[in-house]
Amino acid sequence: MSCLYLVFCTGLMAPHSPFLSPSDSPLHAVVRPPVESTQPKGHWLDRWQDNLTDSMDYTVQQLDSFFALDNSTMYEDARAEGRIRLSWEPRSRDIADTDLRFRIRVKLPSLKNRVDLMLSDNEDYQRDNNIKAARDPAFRGGDSTTLSLRFRRDIDSHFSHRIGAGRRDQLYVKSQYENVWGISSRWALRYDTELYYYTRDRLGAELGSSLQYISPEDHVMRFNHRFYFRDESNDWLWRHELQQLQPIDTHNALVYSVLVEGYSQPNYRVEEVYTSMRWRTNPTRDWLYFEVEPFVLWLRDEGFKPSYGVALRVEAFYGDNT
Repeated sequence: MSCLYLVFCTGLMAPHSPFLSPSDSPLHAVVRPPVESTQPKGHWLDRWQDNLTDSMDYTVQQLDSFFALDNSTMYEDARAEGRIRLSWEPRSRDIADTDLRFRIRVKLPSLKNRVDLMLSDNEDYQRDNNIKAARDPAFRGGDSTTLSLRFRRDIDSHFSHRIGAGRRDQLYVKSQYENVWGISSRWALRYDTELYYYTRDRLGAELGSSLQYISPEDHVMRFNHRFYFRDESNDWLWRHELQQLQPIDTHNALVYSVLVEGYSQPNYRVEEVYTSMRWRTNPTRDWLYFEVEPFVLWLRDEGFKPSYGVALRVEAFYGDNT
């Protein structure tokens, strides 16, 4: 099996960035040079994953062929990548809470990889990896199937533009800028800003930053801050989060999180506090992950009475993620 090292996700980072490799999950496997595989050949799980990847790639190639020039075979390099994650997140006062998340991202070489097609359960492709109950109710409308096209002037551009449909069947347009400042070999700052418009929710904006430190022991500390402006209610939602990643070995890691979230109206007050410890492992296959996350959640709507729970997840990757 390939030797793996578990690290944090970021989003789409610039090449040679001091930030760790991108992914949508809080821990991501970076595949090092492969060694002799000990996985059984022809297992039904491997056949399922291979068939899914092949089927998605074939569909994408047919789509990309519409944009190909005459006698061009670039569309044959079109690929799809994504993930499927199923969670059971029981907690006191709600033991039946479940969550299904998925993402499909399509690369279109006939368009010089400047246009990506994205299909997801959520409009936010890089954040909101916490449990379903901890996502703010005002933004849970984004937890619906979202289809969008993202355009960049070139593949290294910090600017991107997106048009699509999502969040309670609304059409939207979005522009984003993101970048990474490598302060030193151990410190890095990721920052981004977004401006978007929905047909019913109207204007919105986001501003975020993430300061990361990598210790000599390869532990990762991250300080995340994010602000959301909502034109419909004329207020801000703010979120502050502290995370620490602790690698255990090549197949296991722990991540500790503390999150505080609130609104700017009627005053700057806390609406939610969330803390958890997540264990993530892939003991059998490079593309198949399991998570156990005990957590405690305090919500203003529940009088800040502690709600204890544990999230159990299984997550499968296909395409370039594997």
